[in-house]
Amino acid sequence: MAELPDMENPQVREYFDRGYFVADDAVEPQMLERIDAALRRCVAKIRSGAVVDDMEAIGVDGPGSEATHIRGLMAPEFGEGVFSEYLLSGPLHRYIRPFFGDRLRLGWVACFAVGAQSYEIGWHRDVGHEERDGSYEVEMEILQRYRKYQIKWHLPLVDDACLWYVPGSQRRYRTDAERKVLINDPDGEIDGAVQLEVKRGQTLFYNGNGIHKGVRPAGMAERLTLTGSLIQHREGDRERLDERYRWRLCDHVRPTLPPKMQEYYDNWRDAVQL
Repeated sequence: MAELPDMENPQVREYFDRGYFVADDAVEPQMLERIDAALRRCVAKIRSGAVVDDMEAIGVDGPGSEATHIRGLMAPEFGEGVFSEYLLSGPLHRYIRPFFGDRLRLGWVACFAVGAQSYEIGWHRDVGHEERDGSYEVEMEILQRYRKYQIKWHLPLVDDACLWYVPGSQRRYRTDAERKVLINDPDGEIDGAVQLEVKRGQTLFYNGNGIHKGVRPAGMAERLTLTGSLIQHREGDRERLDERYRWRLCDHVRPTLPPKMQEYYDNWRDAVQL
């Protein structure tokens, strides 16, 4: 039987109430330095074309790209095992375990790498292909179901104040004012939204069902933020394949992962529907 969240844990309560919490010690300092160096190498390979971050199959020796969202970090073409090590690390699991226990499957590890480019993603909920303008009943059913057993987070390598969030919106129907912004004016203003300022090495865990946006504030020279996700694995689970991660189905990916990560991978592969 799958474990239930520990509602006596203060971070769990904060997550279910506001939709997010910040941890100061979910990554060891030495691991943080290794991740920083590895991310910068990955970005350099994408920029030069040494690695091509393609959702079908990660490639090599192609055209360089100024992409700001890199999703293939665990692919063997990058040659960076630190990302699997990080997803398995004790400090990170100390915060995940009160939510989901130890039986997990792979979500993702990716990064935002924004240099001179402009960067703004308007107000939205992370609900994939689900209805975005449904009735009260439709929206509440989505919020209570969608990614219910998943937790995601941001780990900035540079101080990051890009994320704005409407506290508590992950557990309620949108207001009329929020609907106008979500559907017709994604760059508009929402009363009560807060800017989440996260320092290098802190970890922001948050529920993507909440109403949020991303925009780089003036004066921020670069954004380099690792994003991660893990999912509680439950017997009979089924999830729709996220086409952005189709490359993980390539035969050469699993053998390069450490044994425990292969278990997470197998759980993901068993659940995913092609």
